[in-house]
Amino acid sequence: MKTDVVLLFAVLTFITVQGPQTTPRVTPLGTQRPKPDASKRPEKPADKESPSQVLDKTINAHGGRELLASVQDSVAEGTLTFFSGKNPRNTLDVTVTRKGGSRVQRVLKRGDGEVRQGSDGTSTWESFDGMTALTPRGLAGNYIESQTVRAVDILFNARSNGLQIRDGGGKANARVLEVNAGSNGSPSRPTRYFIDETTFRVTRIEFITGEGKDLFGKAVPTTESYVLSDFRVVQGVPTPFRVERFVDGLKIEETQFSSVRYNTSVKDEFFKP
Repeated sequence: MKTDVVLLFAVLTFITVQGPQTTPRVTPLGTQRPKPDASKRPEKPADKESPSQVLDKTINAHGGRELLASVQDSVAEGTLTFFSGKNPRNTLDVTVTRKGGSRVQRVLKRGDGEVRQGSDGTSTWESFDGMTALTPRGLAGNYIESQTVRAVDILFNARSNGLQIRDGGGKANARVLEVNAGSNGSPSRPTRYFIDETTFRVTRIEFITGEGKDLFGKAVPTTESYVLSDFRVVQGVPTPFRVERFVDGLKIEETQFSSVRYNTSVKDEFFKP
C-alpha cells in the first residue's frame, strides 16, 4: 500500500511540474492525444466587408446616393502649381468645369493665353492660341480620363451601369476597389479607388497609363495617381479642395481650389476647344 501511494504521488508531481500535455504520449495503454486548450485557440477574424458593402458606405460618406444623383455639373476655381522634382516651378490660375460623366474643360490661364484640355463626351482635345490637337495623349489625355471615364462618379455608379467592382485589397489604411471603365477596357488597366477605412471617403485614384523600362531594361507599368484631400462640404457634398497629381510616385501638379459650385446650369456648348 505504501508503494502504491508513493507511485501515485510521483505521477501527480510529474503532471504538476510538466503542465498539460501538448504532444501525443505513448503509454502501456496506447497513444494518448491531449485535447487542445480552448483558451489558446486563435480568435476567428472578423468578416471582411464585401466590395458592395464598402461602396455603400463610400456613397453615404460622400453625401448619399440621392444627393449625388442631383449633381448635374460643377465649376471649380483656384490655382495649379507645376512641380519639378520636389520643388514648385510655376503657378497658374485654373478653372475646371464638369458636366455629367463625360464632359470636362480645364482652362489654364497663362500670361500669353489659355490652355484648354477637355471632352465634349465624343471627342477630346488640348488647345492653345488657336491651335488644337484632337485626342491628345500623354499627360493631357490622362488628365481628361481622370475626370471622365476614371472619375469618382464611375465608382459611385458602377453597379447601375453594370460595371464589375473587384476587391483590390488594402493599402495604407485604405480599402481599394477596382473598376474597369477606362477607354482601354482591359482587366490589366482598371481604375483603383483608395477608400479611407475611417471616413470612407475616396482619397486616391490610381491607374496604369502605359509601360516603361527600368534600369535593367525590364518592362514596368507607368502609373498615374491623384491624391484627394482638404475635404469641405459644398451644398451638402464633401468635396476635395486639394488634388495632387503623381506619375510613378513623382509629384508633378498640385491644384488648390478656392471655390467649388454645383448645379450652375452649364451649357453643353461650353465644352469646346
